[in-house]
Amino acid sequence: MLITFSGLDGAGKSTLIDCLRSELQRRGRTVTVLHMNDDLGIYPYVRRLREWVRCRVLRLAPTPPPSYTIPRPKTVSLGARLRYRIIWNKPLRRVLYLGDVVLLLCYRLYIERLRGRVFVMDRYFYDTLVDVSNGHSIWPRLLALLTPTPTVAVFIDISAHTSIARKGEYTIEYLRQRETAYQNVFQWVPGAIVLGNQDLEATKRTLLQAVFTKSPRPIHRQLRGQIE
Repeated sequence: MLITFSGLDGAGKSTLIDCLRSELQRRGRTVTVLHMNDDLGIYPYVRRLREWVRCRVLRLAPTPPPSYTIPRPKTVSLGARLRYRIIWNKPLRRVLYLGDVVLLLCYRLYIERLRGRVFVMDRYFYDTLVDVSNGHSIWPRLLALLTPTPTVAVFIDISAHTSIARKGEYTIEYLRQRETAYQNVFQWVPGAIVLGNQDLEATKRTLLQAVFTKSPRPIHRQLRGQIE
């Protein structure tokens, strides 16, 4: 069973994932939670290799955690801006997307099939589709067709203003573009669960009800038994 969470920064993904994990564990299920940007994909593996070389071979101090914030031209060096343009450019990410899909299938085989765990992802390929979209570009739609559909896909739909109020890391124009892109992408996701997150407790209740309703039969039976 694969459950994914997507949405703007500040949407409350981590809080809702913790709530869901606790409820699943209470019902006797083991859970693996991975973050798309940190744990799964070609870029995270490259970063791990780089850190291994720095620490074990070159005996250098570890680098700080990566930032996914778009560099500001007036606040970062030219080298940082060039590095961002090379590593995070959209054509390259579209190519690597296919490799990341293959890695996901391997993870699903191991976590879900071999270990029998519930697989939860903080961000998913749908967030990557938002990253690589260019307005009404055909590329996100094509890549969406190749994306494995999760058992439950959760989209936390908050406004750009709410995101900037909670996080404040990006400009309002950038967040508005991403807000629109998320809404476009999730039109292509069959059976997606769309949640607001103004009232956290109400959102938690809605999430749990929606997830266990859509879950495979063993978890659903446990839910019914608890209610009865």
